[in-house]
Amino acid sequence: MANDESHIRQDRRAWLQASAAGLATGAAWGLVPTARGATTTRAAAYVPRPRAADYRFRVQATTLDPDERKSVPGITVDGRYPGPEIRVRAGSSLRVAVNNGLADSPTSIHWHGLLVPAGMDGVPDVANYPIAAGRVYVYEFPLRQTGTYWYHSHWQLQEQVGLAGPLIIESSDDPHVDRDVAVMLGDWLHGSPYAALDVLKKGPPPSPSGAPAKMEGKPDLSDLAYDAFLLNGRGTQDPWTLKAKRGARIRLRIINAGASTYFRVRLDGHPLTITHADGLAVRPVTVDHILMGMAETYDVQVTLAKSGSYTLHAMAQDGSGQAIGVLHTSDVAPKANLALPAFDGRELDYRDLRAAAPTTLPAGPARTFELALGGNMARYIWTINGEAYPNTAPLLIRRGERVQIAMRNDTSMWHPMHLHGHFFRVLQGAGDDAPLKHTVNVAPKGTARIEFIADNPGRWIFHCHNLYHFEAGMARVFEYEA
Repeated sequence: MANDESHIRQDRRAWLQASAAGLATGAAWGLVPTARGATTTRAAAYVPRPRAADYRFRVQATTLDPDERKSVPGITVDGRYPGPEIRVRAGSSLRVAVNNGLADSPTSIHWHGLLVPAGMDGVPDVANYPIAAGRVYVYEFPLRQTGTYWYHSHWQLQEQVGLAGPLIIESSDDPHVDRDVAVMLGDWLHGSPYAALDVLKKGPPPSPSGAPAKMEGKPDLSDLAYDAFLLNGRGTQDPWTLKAKRGARIRLRIINAGASTYFRVRLDGHPLTITHADGLAVRPVTVDHILMGMAETYDVQVTLAKSGSYTLHAMAQDGSGQAIGVLHTSDVAPKANLALPAFDGRELDYRDLRAAAPTTLPAGPARTFELALGGNMARYIWTINGEAYPNTAPLLIRRGERVQIAMRNDTSMWHPMHLHGHFFRVLQGAGDDAPLKHTVNVAPKGTARIEFIADNPGRWIFHCHNLYHFEAGMARVFEYEA
């Protein structure tokens, strides 16, 4: 009897296996039974497939004329400057397929301010390889944060000629506003940035006729004489505009994507209420204007209390020009105010920023670094502790350590120092509520202190976000020990 039961179980198992095989074969051929016993054809749903890209970027060479004065070679995503806006929801992941359509140059994309795995950071020779000409690379990573960020090339000077765009991660608990827009600031040359860098490396010109002129005037504010400053890729001759109803609350996500320009930002007739710094929420603080270093982002809220046309000014720190946009109510035509504004009233200070919740780091071992920011204008070499990247030794840290950095700026120029893969506390007297940022400005002859928890293993670059200072050596790599 036991043997008979065993045979029955084996026969039943064989029948089930055969039936399953038959169904699988039918599904593979797209044959699916219908209610009447016939078959129909459809796609085989069980076949595993990779997740489709959320965005497809084609990096390509093009010509650009954003200020309508001179067409120059550019490198862009899909021929657009700024590049396509990425806008996604928190808690998901992002998958971007990047096709390098350049004929003779590598490229890379850095996801500025995002807490990505090291291999997705897009910094050649630090965490991964550049994308070779004609090749496709897929970046994919979870979204662990919300806020205003941006992406840009991290290969040579491609960022200066157009390869950058906004990246917004929305949260379900974002405060209600009537309009929510990215405002991307930029600086623009009518010539090759590589030629400009070569001139810088030759030292200050002997006469006012030499270029770059700014090295004769105010070397503490700018190295280059820019031909135009841009807001959302447009010059002052045809500025970007935003129409809203009277009384509308507007969220401006302001991104300083300039290669080497500090911008002073204000809106005619309106204070700016800052709600986020470098993507993360802060306790709202109202100021009249903001000085923004390269790579910083600030979210501000404004309310169009009465009918009118109001110009958003982003003036270069040295006063050499400005980018503008125009906010106007629906009943009024936009009218740009081209006069350079007076930056009186209250300016944002880091000491005004308070995190939305305490940011104290967990107790644990600490590792400290004292970093001197140095440079030689005659040779145009920029250093950290006397070493010019890439001829530098890594700064070693271990997972779980509290990393404390004291920076001393020995130069006469501003340096916006940016750390990849981490947020750090800016220690400007805020105590437990010190704001978290990814970029901090270090004033000429000034100091800055920051700290972070080492919680994202890998190799991460720490550099000045003045693109020309970075190219001339002002960078180091933090490397996690095994």
